[in-house]
Amino acid sequence: MNASGGIRRLGLDISFAADGFDQLAANAICSICHDYMEDVVEVDCQARHIFCRPCAQMVYDRGQPCPECRGHMSRIETAHLRIRSPIEQVKWKCTNFQQGCEFSDTKKELEKHLDKECEQEETKCPFRGCGQKGHRAIILQHKAVCPPRPVPCTHCHAAVPFDAMVGHLSRCVKVPIPCPSGCGKNLPRGEIDLHRQTECEEQTVCCEVPGCGQGLKRKDMGTHQNENMQKHMKLLTSRLLALDSTPQSFTVLLPEYEAKAAGVPVYGQLRSAYFSFKGFTFNLGVYPKGMLGSEPGMAVVSLHKLGDFKGELSYSIEAATGNYKKTFAFSLVNIGDGRGKTNFCRAEDLLRAARSRQDRALEIRVTLSAPAKDSEASVIEGYAPSV
Repeated sequence: MNASGGIRRLGLDISFAADGFDQLAANAICSICHDYMEDVVEVDCQARHIFCRPCAQMVYDRGQPCPECRGHMSRIETAHLRIRSPIEQVKWKCTNFQQGCEFSDTKKELEKHLDKECEQEETKCPFRGCGQKGHRAIILQHKAVCPPRPVPCTHCHAAVPFDAMVGHLSRCVKVPIPCPSGCGKNLPRGEIDLHRQTECEEQTVCCEVPGCGQGLKRKDMGTHQNENMQKHMKLLTSRLLALDSTPQSFTVLLPEYEAKAAGVPVYGQLRSAYFSFKGFTFNLGVYPKGMLGSEPGMAVVSLHKLGDFKGELSYSIEAATGNYKKTFAFSLVNIGDGRGKTNFCRAEDLLRAARSRQDRALEIRVTLSAPAKDSEASVIEGYAPSV
């Protein structure tokens, strides 16, 4: 299609007439545009000459006489079927007949042929990032070896450009990789963080007894607890006596946030370093490019429970322009999962907040339990162990 009233011009003239259609083809050429006459109309000059509708309309709008006889014209009408039918039935050679294409048919069928079949028609590779041009026959062969041709990932089944597959496999969340902690398990890349946080026997974890703080491999935690039972009981008793409704505030810093966020895939997350509240371990999850359900351009920040915390938890999260407060029964939250706001703030606002700091860290303020004037802020800097 083009601007000529929706008519597609192919540049047909008598030289393109199929064998036996020379005279009919001559009668099918518009005397104004000298191309095939389509959407045929007749004007009310004395001779009732016929033209393409866009051509006749152009002459009429300019107030000019009939281009054929110079007679007065004041009206344009669709030509009678007896006039249109012979024109529509004229057969034409393919516009690539000089390159060897032997096709011939009506203008309507010729358009279909050029769009889908003609091996001599100039076309371009349909794959994004290629730009290769050539005859359709050549492009058909090219598509089978085109560098950016889409091929399915054998792990996540997503369509990935062939020349980008190596990079994709280095990020694909479904590719099995060995646990970096050395436990011997091979897990999909996207499950490694949760595995290390919740079950890896070789992962170093912190004793959850308040005040203990001993760090050791998860597989040794049972022995540690048995050997330090008396000590732990004293710590727990002391802790219970000290428990009140005073909130605990944390300032969580994610260093070099912009660089880290740039390497996170869509729906991917960054996890902060761990922090302890009332003897239970938590951390924050930041989804720089949103998660399923987020609006475009929005980031997600959530609080994740890493220990078996029971009961309701009041918490507030502040970062950049985002502010979220919630009371939720964290007994219902599985270990490793979290709760947060799907559209916490614009992703760009988090980047701007990180850029404003000299150390380029994203600062997130978290308060757990109930507000209190005498609460003190702790500072947690860094990320959770990553692959």
